[in-house]
Amino acid sequence: MKPIKNALLFILISMGLQAQETFLRNKFSVRDFFIKQDSIFYIEKRDVIYFRNQDKTGAINTYFIGGYGLEIYDDSKNNQIITVSNEFPRPVSSLRFYNKSIKIVEDVYYYTQGRSLDALILPDLNYAVLSLSDKKIIVIDYEKKPAFVIRHNITLKSIARKIIFKEGYLYYVTDLGEIFKYNFTTKENTILLAYGKLITDFVLFDQYMVFTTKEGEILKYSFVNGIVSKLNIGNDFVLTSTRYQKDKLIMGTFKGNIIVLDAKTMSILNQFNFHKRSVLKIVNYKDNEFYSSSMDKTIKKWKIDF
Repeated sequence: MKPIKNALLFILISMGLQAQETFLRNKFSVRDFFIKQDSIFYIEKRDVIYFRNQDKTGAINTYFIGGYGLEIYDDSKNNQIITVSNEFPRPVSSLRFYNKSIKIVEDVYYYTQGRSLDALILPDLNYAVLSLSDKKIIVIDYEKKPAFVIRHNITLKSIARKIIFKEGYLYYVTDLGEIFKYNFTTKENTILLAYGKLITDFVLFDQYMVFTTKEGEILKYSFVNGIVSKLNIGNDFVLTSTRYQKDKLIMGTFKGNIIVLDAKTMSILNQFNFHKRSVLKIVNYKDNEFYSSSMDKTIKKWKIDF
C-alpha cells in the first residue's frame, strides 16, 4: 500500500467546492487519523502508519501498537502516541502509550468488562475518557503511569456513542435519545434534553448544540431558551461531524455523503457524494481544507470556499 501522490483532481462546478482529491487508497478502512505539519498518521488494525505528504519516494513508516485501533492522539509534548483499542473477540478495551523515540508501547491500561465506543484524551488533565459497551463512562488518570487511577465512573441507562469535553464539563448522548452534562468538579450529572431517539452525533457551540439521529434528522438545541429546530436529510443519517469556520459544520453520512451545514441558519449549503461507503472521520486541517476517511478505504482531501 502506498499513498496516492498524483491522485486525480476533480474540479467541480458545484458552488463552494473548489477541489476534491483522493489522497490515500488503503487496504483497510481508516477509523481515525490526524495530520501533523507535513505528515499524516492513521490507524490500520494493530498499527499506526504515517508518511510525509511531500515524500516523493512514498516511504511508509509503521508503529506496532497492538489491539485493534479505535482512536489515536498525538502527544507531541511527551513524544508519544496514545491510542484506544479494542481486543477481539474478547470484550476488552485498552489504553496504550507508544514511545516514538524507542518505538515500543511503554504502558497499557486494560478495561476488561467492555469495549470502547468513543474516547477522549485530555492532556492538560492527564485524563483519558472512555465510553464503554457495558453502559459506563470512565475517566482514567494516567499521570503516574504505569499506575492508573479511575477518577470518575459514570453509570448509564444506555450506551453513549459520542462524548465531548468542554470547560470542565463532559457532554454525552445516549441511544435513548438523552443528552447529559457531567460536572468534573462536583460529579453532578444533569440531563439537558430527552429527545427519545437514537442520537448518532453532536457538536457543541457557545449558545447551542447540533445533534443528529438515526432517522436522518439534524437538530439544533438552544442552551438559551431550550428551543429545538430541525431539518431532515431523507433516507440517510449523519455519523460524524466537525466544526468548520464559525457556525459551519462538515458532516459525513452513513451513505458516504459530505454535507456542509450552516448551523446558525440550519440550512444545508451543499452536499457532495464522492465516498462510496460510510464516512468514519473528518479532520479540519487549515484554511479551507479538510480530510475525510471512509469505509470505502480512502482518505479524501477537500477544499471549500464560501
